[in-house]
Formats: sequence, structure tokens, C-alpha cells
Amino acid sequence: MKGSIRRITELFDGNSKHLLIPVYQRNYDWKIKHCARLFDDLVDIVHQDRETHFFGAIVGNPETSFTYVVIDGQQRLTTTSLLMLALVHALDDGAVKSTDAKLASKIRESYLVLKDEHEAVKFKLKPVKNDNDAYSRLLRADTPIESSTITANYRYFRERIAGGELDGDQIWEAIFRLQVMALDLEKQDDPQRIFESINSTGLELSESDKIRNVVLMHQPSHEQEDLYENYWNRIEKAVEYRTDWFIRFYLVSKTGKTPRQDAVYEAFREYQKNASATTREILSEMRDYAEYSHKLNTASTGIAEADKRLRRFNMVKHDVTLPLTMPLLGEVKTGTVSAEDFTEVVGILDSYLFRRFVCGVPTNSLNSIFATLYSEIHRLRGEGDRFSDVLTYSLRRRATSSRFPTDDEFKESFATRNLYNIKGENRNYLFECLENNWSNDTHDIAGALEGQSISIEHIMPQTLSSAWRQDLGDDAEEIHATWRNRIGNLTVTGYNSSYSNSTFADKKKRDNGFDASPYRLNALLKNSDVWTVAQLEERTRALTADALAYWPLPSTDFEPYVPPLPSMPMGDDESFTNRTIVSFEFGDTRKTVTSWKDAFVEVIRTLVDERREEIFAYADDSNDLTVVEDSHEVSPRESLVVPGLTVVTATSTRAKLAVLRKLFDHLDVDTDDLLFTLRNTDAAESEGEVDDKGPFAELTKFLPEMGELASTAVTDEETRRLRDDFTTVFARFTIPNPQAALPGKSLPDLETAGFIENARADNVLAALSLMLQVEAMIPGQFHRLIVAGIIVRWLTVLTSNGAQ
Repeated sequence: MKGSIRRITELFDGNSKHLLIPVYQRNYDWKIKHCARLFDDLVDIVHQDRETHFFGAIVGNPETSFTYVVIDGQQRLTTTSLLMLALVHALDDGAVKSTDAKLASKIRESYLVLKDEHEAVKFKLKPVKNDNDAYSRLLRADTPIESSTITANYRYFRERIAGGELDGDQIWEAIFRLQVMALDLEKQDDPQRIFESINSTGLELSESDKIRNVVLMHQPSHEQEDLYENYWNRIEKAVEYRTDWFIRFYLVSKTGKTPRQDAVYEAFREYQKNASATTREILSEMRDYAEYSHKLNTASTGIAEADKRLRRFNMVKHDVTLPLTMPLLGEVKTGTVSAEDFTEVVGILDSYLFRRFVCGVPTNSLNSIFATLYSEIHRLRGEGDRFSDVLTYSLRRRATSSRFPTDDEFKESFATRNLYNIKGENRNYLFECLENNWSNDTHDIAGALEGQSISIEHIMPQTLSSAWRQDLGDDAEEIHATWRNRIGNLTVTGYNSSYSNSTFADKKKRDNGFDASPYRLNALLKNSDVWTVAQLEERTRALTADALAYWPLPSTDFEPYVPPLPSMPMGDDESFTNRTIVSFEFGDTRKTVTSWKDAFVEVIRTLVDERREEIFAYADDSNDLTVVEDSHEVSPRESLVVPGLTVVTATSTRAKLAVLRKLFDHLDVDTDDLLFTLRNTDAAESEGEVDDKGPFAELTKFLPEMGELASTAVTDEETRRLRDDFTTVFARFTIPNPQAALPGKSLPDLETAGFIENARADNVLAALSLMLQVEAMIPGQFHRLIVAGIIVRWLTVLTSNGAQ
């Protein structure tokens, strides 16, 4: 095999060169997000005037002078071809301009089609069968196959090109600067063996390996040594070389989003790109967080009472809390949170998680709760407010699958749940806490259970003997079925096997029986002569009282100046009738919306981006979605999801959610993974879903979230998504020359109460246009105006005099 660095366009160049993707290759599967990253790279190439951009490797077998079989790299080649085709069509349509009037025909003839006197048309690239059909239709300008990812990505490139970020010449020049490592097979190379080697399951670079490489690679040698020894190596040691695991939780803490385990590198690159900090500053903070995670996981914070609680808390895996507790421990270090306050926080988290476990509250919402909990508390907490009070407020305001179970719910579940057939770590933790609670004279229950020197004993045995049936009376079977695995009938002993099905009297009086037990859990047994429903109830009440005291429901008088917007998962039965939606979050996607109708369509569109072919297939067999032709005229009762797919939207909120739940069920997606953020007010959308919310509805939909972020404690990272979304939407409202519309006024003038009180809608649009112009030159202005509440005041003007 021989290789060389080449421009990717060289692989397409030549009048008779045919790029063939063999049938054993997988289908083309790049998603919109991959195409977005490529186009972003093109923009960077132009704006930073980079000579080249490395675009990966292409492995091929030049079978003949005319046929090049692609062994690996078909995703890059197909995507590049789609991008070139989109550019050609955009040039033909006038959607983008070029100084070369023949640029479109040059690209088409040199890079997309083959010249062949005997055939009408032949294309240079031939994907595998289904992809080839969709690809060929695009090149021939035939009716597109809308269910194909090929078509979706082509349409995405058309939209980005039409957006005007680059002109036609710049796009082509950027494509021309994409470089690949081209590896060509030679005669002695076996294509099948090469393919198997490339796609083998051998040891690959971990996510943290790739991150280490990217942060150190471009540094001078002496700088690499320093960054590695003083930062990276210390990070790895602190987290016991679980570096992928740690960086994932670090990113959750910093971004409020939980990346997939196989996408940590990409998430880090995105975070690094947007961060204002240097590589050294990022590594320094990562080192601090790694050391905090070590102290938390080893209960060695140096705060005695907190460490005592943490030692038990850590018996059950609670990694999900790290995005909150790591930065919080940093605040203890700097003195902005006291040791006592931190200790309270540990107890609250312990109660929250254990109560949810006992009450059977699903755990899948915990990632999203703890991803943003610290930033929410940081935003709400005022000077003098205890962190634990704000945490209590934040957790207790939540409902459904995010809720903090009440005393009544916890008491009922604790008394009646099967607490024997649970995970060992949870059972060990439960009995450790019930036995020792706040005592300084403790027994290592969890360690002994783990080491099997003691075990869980059923006081009334798991299998009734005739003696036990006699002791329990006529209702023995019912009593046994009801109480066998409840907390009132469970205890610990080192002599479980010898107790067997012995009578209660024998279990008490025998050598090493309950009467001789050293454990507090067996105190009531010593004072009982029989074991019937009365004793089961009495012991249940006592242990439940201990549980309520050890895992209490915290209370607080704290009330924030601006209440946070409530969030609820879609779930399986919540109707959301009479609630007004603000935004939704699903996976990596979060979007602000104008209505439930808007959310309904956008959620389906988000699903199509990930599971396009499955959803089109579902639509063929379902009445909920409809596959349509390009010529289909969308009626007022329906909305276009993506080209070729519509959904009926003239329905109630309840009906829309029913459609979504059926679709989620078909795709095997958890309905709790879709999170809705709602307005705090009681005002609700009408069931008729009136679309006319004023001419500025697309801008004023951001008001609730802008209001929530109007706090000086809010960070640049917390406003980034909202700023990006608003800037995109505002493009069609932009005033080209805002200075002319606001003669003699600078940005500070537009922030004053005098201007805002007398402003009309056109004044506000000019002010927003000017602000974005200034932002382009002096970054940070948009964020400053959000946290100062100015954007909210401007947008409020649009709601009050939008018709002006």
C-alpha cells in the first residue's frame, strides 16, 4: 500500500475516473450534525485563511485506470460529492454568486459526471444500491427520494449555501483545500484483508486519548511536557485512570448536556472551540475537578460530618451528582460555601436519591436534572443565601419523574415495598443506615454483608413450616404473602443458615439467637414473645420513623426573585392541557418554540434527522404521518415536517402528544427522554392552537428564557444556545442600517429607561440589529444585555405594540 496527502478533489478529478463503493460497504449514514461540522470547517478555512484542512483518510483499490474501488472513506467522498452538487445547483439557481460564470459547469464536468460518448450520462461516484438511487436522482434532477439520508444532507447543504455565510468562490476554494491521506492498494495487497483490518475490533484510541492528543499535539515540546506532567498526568492519577468517565462528567458540569460515552471527544472539541479560556486554563480547571471528584468518591473532603455521610452515600453509585458536587466543593475551597452548608447539601442529595429509589421513581431523568442543577442554583442564589436552601427549593419545585417524594409517599413505599429483592448495593446501604443512623458506636453492616459474614434474615421465613402456620393463624398464607419481603420482616444476622425455618421462639432463645444479637435492628425482637401481624406493624412503624428521620424531606423559606421555568418529561400520560410550552429538549437538541404545534413538528423533525428511513417506513403504515409527493399542497390542517413528510397539526395538545408517544414507542425511545419547559404563568394556549401570535412571535417566544437568564450570576456558556438561536431567527427581521433608523444613538443610549419606555417596534428591531453589529466587533455585548435584563425589556415592547 502506498499513500500520500492529496486534495480530496483530486480523487474526483479526471474525465473517465469512476469511484465505486462496493456492495459490502454499509449504507451512507452521515447525519445532519456531521454535515454541519464539515460546513463549519469550510467557514473556518475561509475566515482564518487556512491553506489546508485535514479531512481524514481514504483507502482505495485502483482496479483499472478507470475504476477506483473505495475500501474505506465512502462517507467523506459521498458527502463531498453532495456538497459539490449542492454548490453547482445553487450557482445554477442564483442562490449563490461566483466571479466565474462557468464555475458550476466546471465542477459538474470535472468532478461529478463522466464523459462517455456511448452513454447519455454517467456519474463519477457510485454509492451502494439504495444510496445510488437517491444520489442519481439528485444529479439527474429527478424526483428526489425524501426518505434517504443522501437527499436530506443535500438539502442541508443547499440551505447552508443559501444562508450566505460564504460566496460561491469561497465555498469552492474551501472544498479545494480539504486534504486526505489517500492510501492506494498495490498488486500484492488483498482488498478483503485490508478492509477487515481497517474495520476490525482491535484496540482503538479512547475518547480521552483523542482529547489528550488534541490538547497537547500543537504545543511546543517543552510546553507539552509541562502540560502533561502538571495537568494531564495529575488528572489521570486523581481519577484512577478512568479519564473518559471523568471528562464526560466535567463536560456535563460545564455545558449542561450529557454527551454519549462514544462522543466525549466531539463534545470536548465543541466546548474547547466555544470556550474563552486557554488550553492551560481548561486543563487547570479539569485538574481541580478531578481532585474534587477524588475527594468526593473517597469521602476525604476534610469535612468530618460530610465525609461520614459521604462514606455511606458512596455505597450506592451516585456519579450522576458529580456535575453539582464537583464545582460545589470548589466553592467550599474558595469560601463561598461553608463546610456546614456543604454537609447539608450531602444530606439533601442522599435523601432525594434514596427516597426516589424507595418510591420507584424512574432514574432516567436524573442526568438532565443534575446536568443543569448547579447552574440553576448559581443563578437563583443571592448574596447571603445558603446553597442548601436554594438546592431544597430547586428540588422540591419539581414534579412527576423529577420530584422529591413527600413524607406520605415515602412512608407508604418504605413500609410496603419489597426491600429484599433489590440490588445488593442498595440493600447493603439500607441496612447500614438503619442500623447505625447517627450513632458514633457503629457496626460495619455493609462491609459484613459484602463479605458475607452476615446476611439478611427473614424473621418470618421465606417458606412457612407447619409451626409457623399455626403461630400465624388462619390467615397465615395471606400474612406471609403480604409481609415476607417487607422491611418489618427483614433484619441482619450472622447465623442465617442455622436459623432456617425455625420458630420465632427458637430464633430468639437459641445460642446466638435474636436475644443475643448485638444489632440495634433486633432490639424489638428481644422484647417480643411472638411474631404476628401486630409485631410486624410495630417494627415497620419504628423503622419507618427512623427512615423519615435519616432521609428527611428538607424545607426552606427561600424564594427566588425570578422563579425558574418548570420542566417536565413528556412521559406516558401527562396531558399538558392548559400549559404553555416554551421549549423542548431531546438528546443534544434544545429548541425554543412558539406553541405546542411548533414543538410537535420540531420534535418529529429532530427524530427524522436521526432515524429518517425508519420514520418514513412508519409513515407508510400509519395514519399519524403521511408520505407525500413534491407536488402535494399542504393544507391548513397539516404541517410539512421535512420535504416528503407531513403531519396533521389542527388537533388538541393531547392528540399531538398521543401521536408523539406512539412514534416514540415504535422507535423504542423512552418518552421521558423528551423534556418540555413550560411557562410559569397560568395563561395557556387555546386548544385550537391559534397560530397568529403577532408579527414578532418568532422573537417574543424567547422572552421566558431570556427572563430566566436575567441575572448577573449567569455565565456566557449558559446564554450561548439562546444567543445562537435568537441570532438565526432574527436574520429575517434585521434592519440593514440601524444607525440611520436611530440617528445619533449608540448602544448605551438604547439601554436607558427613557429609550425603552418610548420605543416602538421598529425602534427595537433597529436596536437589536445594532447590538448584533456591535457583537460581531466586540463579542460579549449580547450576553451582557441578556443578564442585565435589557433584551427582555426590548422584546416586551414587541409584545405590547407589535402591530406598530
